Amino acid sequence: MWRKRKSKKRFSGNWTKIYWVIPILFVSSLVFVVFKWGLLNITQVEISNSQLECTDETQIRNSTNIIGHNVFLINFENIKKNLKAKFICIRNVDLSLVFPNKIKIKISGRQPVATLMLLQNKEASSSSILENIATPSAKESQDAYLIDSEGVIFSKSTGRFNIPNIFIKDVNLSLGKEPEGDNTKNSLKILDKVKTFGLDVKTSVVLDNFFIIFSYPRVIFLLDDRVDVQIASLQLILAEAKIDLKELEFIDLRFDKPIVKFAPKK
Repeated sequence: MWRKRKSKKRFSGNWTKIYWVIPILFVSSLVFVVFKWGLLNITQVEISNSQLECTDETQIRNSTNIIGHNVFLINFENIKKNLKAKFICIRNVDLSLVFPNKIKIKISGRQPVATLMLLQNKEASSSSILENIATPSAKESQDAYLIDSEGVIFSKSTGRFNIPNIFIKDVNLSLGKEPEGDNTKNSLKILDKVKTFGLDVKTSVVLDNFFIIFSYPRVIFLLDDRVDVQIASLQLILAEAKIDLKELEFIDLRFDKPIVKFAPKK
């Protein structure tokens, strides 16, 4: 009697082992077939992107190097990181898998908010004559670069964007980097606000720590930690002039009490 029970226990234990072995063999065989025959290997890469200044779809596709690779062996985060490092005009990368063997890559490019025009042989101007300084032109520029809202220089300018031109001097400009100091960031901040006031911000210049907008009226800012106060003062001055029906010629916001000049009455 005891021997029969022991035999049944052994038989039951053997079946338990078989139940474990069968799924393992099945999964192993499936994995072997998938990898052997490339059933889940990437065969297609679909790329959608906004207009990029530094690359194209062919270069992006070649740089991913994922055609023929198994979907389970692809590191999506590394692909994103590598693309953004290689092509500085790329701001964001989104990847998605379309089962079983297609990858979709959606790319957002950096959008330029201004063109930095590097002035050559521009003499420094004293603060007393900034009011009458001549409006710079593209002919005075040595190089031109596109900069985005994050302050990143991401491409040389092709001249096809209708965006503000900021003329600067004595600044090292490098692709993929931000300009030295805070003057450029403050200038971008000013332009972003001032354009909502209805002023023409097409041309401006940074000279030392002064920022001049060649609009009508011409406006001068001091690029310091009081930029927000100066912007608020400008808004107030423009509003009061509109109420009083006065035409402004010149606004100097560098001082605690701004200097304002009105056009002669006709």
